[in-house]
Amino acid sequence: MRTALPAIVGDARIVHEEEGTYMRTTDHRRQQPGTGLEWTEFAVDQMQADDITEATQNENYQTFSGTLISVEPDMTQIVIKITDRTYRKIADIVEGKLGTIAGNAMARKKDEDYLDLFSTFSTTVSPGTGNPLSFSYIAAGVNNIQSNTTETSKAEVYTVLHGFQKYDIQNEILAGVGTYTVPDGLTEEVFRKGFSGTVAESNLFTDGNITVDTVPDANGAVHAREGVISVDALELRKATDRDELFGGGADIIILTAEYAFKVRLANWVYLLKSDATAPTG
Repeated sequence: MRTALPAIVGDARIVHEEEGTYMRTTDHRRQQPGTGLEWTEFAVDQMQADDITEATQNENYQTFSGTLISVEPDMTQIVIKITDRTYRKIADIVEGKLGTIAGNAMARKKDEDYLDLFSTFSTTVSPGTGNPLSFSYIAAGVNNIQSNTTETSKAEVYTVLHGFQKYDIQNEILAGVGTYTVPDGLTEEVFRKGFSGTVAESNLFTDGNITVDTVPDANGAVHAREGVISVDALELRKATDRDELFGGGADIIILTAEYAFKVRLANWVYLLKSDATAPTG
């Protein structure tokens, strides 16, 4: 009788996705309809004031000038075709996951496009291939952002790392464990709970969508929120269609978005390329 029993799917789960960080770490802007192919922004240059006296004939006329930056958003899409026969055969609990995984794929693609931008950032404070990440590199990035001689940023600063890069920061904080008494405070907290929070005035996020290459290295970054612009021209849109000629009839589900990421100012974004060897203890 056992062989006559049907196989029933009792539950279903979605393979874990990384949440992504771009929505929390970038300056989000929306491109309005009717404004052309490119989103543009004009940065107005500073003017100079002069000391004068009652006898001064001030002819130091100031000019109105600035810099135009622009970016053209690109479209991203996912298409799913599901036959009626598939609907009839699969368990309802599996069918209910299809929309979620399509949305997850779109969100992951957008986060990966943000992370790809890191490779274009300034390498001034980057540890470099094969070298571990440490506090000093993040602190250097933060201070370059907040105190450079071109244009400083007073916006929030974020550090985005792969978990294997963050492990090196944890090790640096815990270096004294076993050597001297560990009092209550940051070291004791990291020893118990792991690291999260702020490094050198920078809010640290872990993003598992960061790629670890074959070296193994990973590209993290420290940047001001206003250093990276995320532009949405089309929010995630869902459309459906039917194909009666395919497989006895099929539903087509389409998700489309149009967006772009752009560096606003090179002095506000810094690459943290460092060793990303899997921790072994």
